[in-house]
Order: sequence, then structure tokens, then C-alpha cells
Amino acid sequence: MSDSDRVILDPTAERSPLRRRLSARGARLRGPIGLVDIAKARGDVFLDELEVRLRLRLPGEQILRLRKPTFTKPTPPSLRDEIAQRCRVVIQALAD
Repeated sequence: MSDSDRVILDPTAERSPLRRRLSARGARLRGPIGLVDIAKARGDVFLDELEVRLRLRLPGEQILRLRKPTFTKPTPPSLRDEIAQRCRVVIQALAD
């Protein structure tokens, strides 16, 4: 599937999809990879599965698990700083 074939929908009640360019990506995913749980229900379940798949696909890469205290407030500055300092790649989990 080429980038021009992909449709990305915004989950915030987007009625008609907007054309968006995908961000540039390197040839290889390199860690440390931060998996950030925003503290919504079942986000940890999603990240558990994602971590298993990443470890199988990228053996040897460092994977860090981080968690916001609550999804109802912005990420505390100390956690944002930790993520920025420790992670090269970040995947944030949203789930319900």
C-alpha cells in the first residue's frame, strides 16, 4: 500500500477525511522506544500486545513503559521531560 492510498481519520468527529502527508520515517525503527499509557481504560492491554510484537520484530531494542497519572489532565512537565530525555521514538496508547 502506498502512502497515497492511505486514509487517516481524525477520531474527533471528522466528517470528511482531510488529506495529510505522513511524517518522514527512517528506514528502521530505533530505540529507545517509549510506550506511553495515558491512563485510559485498557490502554495497558493495547500496549502489552504492542510491546510483545515490537520485541519480536526488534530484538535488542530498548522499550520503556511510561504512564500518565490521569487522562483527564495534560502530561506533567516532569513526565514530558523524562520522555524527551529517554526516548527516541514514542507511541502513545489511547483506548476505552
